[in-house]
Amino acid sequence: MKRARTRGWEQDRKVNRKMFKATVSDARLWKNLLGAISTLIEEADFNVTSDGMKLRSMDPSHVAMVDFEWPKTAFEEYDCSQSTKIKVNLASMLKLLKRVKSEETLELTYDENTKKLNIALKGKIKKNFTMPTLEPSEEEVPTPKIAFNSRLKITSSSLKEIIEDTQAVSDSMVLETTPEKVVVKAAAELSSATIELDKGSEALLELQVKEPSKATYNLNYLAELVKAGAATSEVATAEFSTNMPIKVEFEIPQQGRLLYYLAPRIEAE
Repeated sequence: MKRARTRGWEQDRKVNRKMFKATVSDARLWKNLLGAISTLIEEADFNVTSDGMKLRSMDPSHVAMVDFEWPKTAFEEYDCSQSTKIKVNLASMLKLLKRVKSEETLELTYDENTKKLNIALKGKIKKNFTMPTLEPSEEEVPTPKIAFNSRLKITSSSLKEIIEDTQAVSDSMVLETTPEKVVVKAAAELSSATIELDKGSEALLELQVKEPSKATYNLNYLAELVKAGAATSEVATAEFSTNMPIKVEFEIPQQGRLLYYLAPRIEAE
C-alpha cells in the first residue's frame, strides 16, 4: 500500500510540473541579446507564456528601461504548457555562453520543481550546462504611455558613431528635430560639437516630425544602450518629444523586439 501511494504522489508531482523548452537556431544572437539586456540590469525576470518570452525592467536608478520580446515564432522549437516566470543572473548565463558560435543551436529547458535552467549547445560538439534560477520578482513594470512628436530611423552604425563623437566632448547631448533635419549638439567649457543629418541622407533612413522637438540625454547611458543594440541590429528607430524620455528600438531578426527608454536630463535654470 505504501508503495502505491508513493508512486501516485510522484505521478501527481509530474503532472503539476511546469516545463519550458525552447530552441534558438543562432546561439550567438541569443548571447548578444542577453548582453544588450545586461547593460541595464543584473537579474532578468523572463515572463514565459505560450506566446513566447518577454521581459520589461528598469535599471536600479530608474533612469532607463529595457523592453524585450522574443515571440514563439522566433524560436526554431517552442513548448510552454503553462505560463511561468524564470529569473536568472545574466552575468552567470553570459559566462556560460561566452564561447558560443553562430552555427550552434541553443536549447533552453526549465523544470519548476528543480528550479534549474538547462542550457544545451549543439554544434560540432554537444555541451550541457545547468544553472540555478532565482526567486522571481512580483513587481510588474508597466509600458510607458508617452506621446512622441518626432520619429527618426537611422543606421545603427551611424547612431553609434554620433554618440561616440559627442561623448568625446561632453557627458550629455542635445537632440533636436525639424521637419527637414536632425541636429545633435554637445558642449563643454572649452569645446563643442554639432552634427547634422538631413532628411533623405544615407544615414537617416526616415524622419517624421509632428512638432519640432528638443531634449537633453545622458551620453553615458545612451552609449551603452546603443553599443549593445548595434551588436544585434543594423537599424535603430528613435522617438522623442521636447524634454521627454527617448525610446530607442532596434530591429532584430525573426520579429523579436529590443527597445530602451531613457529619461531626459533636465537642466536647472
